[in-house]
Parts: sequence; structure tokens; C-alpha cells
Amino acid sequence: MKAPSPSQMFASIFAVLIFSLIAIGAPGSHKPPAPADTQSTPDEPSMVSGPGLILASVSVDLPDDAATYPDGPNVDAMNANCTACHSASMALYQPPLSSDEWHKEVEKMRNIFGAPVAEADVPAIVAYLTALSARTKAGENMSLIESTAPDDATQNAGP
Repeated sequence: MKAPSPSQMFASIFAVLIFSLIAIGAPGSHKPPAPADTQSTPDEPSMVSGPGLILASVSVDLPDDAATYPDGPNVDAMNANCTACHSASMALYQPPLSSDEWHKEVEKMRNIFGAPVAEADVPAIVAYLTALSARTKAGENMSLIESTAPDDATQNAGP
């Protein structure tokens, strides 16, 4: 078999190119895809199953947490550091702990869980949580938890 000449190769390539351009169509002849409907409701949860295993996606609606940290010394350190991961209610419902126990908890958050708390803020956070524990031991925790306005928190918190 004889090798094709350069003019035959050029003609073949040109023919393939012309055929491809005709198949693709003229620029602007295609409609863009329809935009996604952002107002639609979410799809139903999907499920995937296999031998001895079922995985299902779920939707979880978390409750709104309107509780705030009661005003007091070092509340700014709590709001600046702890609310990134915890709601105020979570801290307000903790059992009363000593200063050393709270220090260990704060250090656990920093060192094990990677909480971005500056070393300089640790004493203020521990002091706030220890004072909160003292109020809880005195039976004042419910008035603190139910209070969401700063003015109410200071009136209900006691001395």
C-alpha cells in the first residue's frame, strides 16, 4: 500500500474539520442550560443500601437558643471565645465545677479539641465559669438561664 501524499492528507484533515464544525453548529446556536430553581423545596432524604448496611441522609432542625451569658466580670472573654462552638445554654447547664476542674476543661478544649482560645484569655474564662458554678451551687442557675436580656440577667443574678 502506498503512503498518502501530503495533498491527500491535507484534504482528509480538512474534510474531518469541516464535518466537525457542521456537527457542532454555528456559534450561538445552542441554548444555555436553564438556571437552577433556588426557590424549590429540598429533595427528600436519599438512601443507599448494601449487604447489611443502610445509609440514609437526614435533615436536622436545631432549636434556636436565645439564652445569653449573664453579665459579669469576664463575660467578654466568654463571648469572644466560647460562643464559636457552644451556646450559652450549654455552659449554663453544666454541673458546678471548681476552678481547677474548669481550668482542665478549658485546656482540654484548647489542646485536644483545638479551640482557638488565647492563653491570655484562659484565666478570665476560668474565673467566669467558676463564678457561674458558685451561683449554680447557690441555686441561682434557673434565673440566669431564663434571662435573655442583659438587664434581666444582672437583676436576677443576685450579688
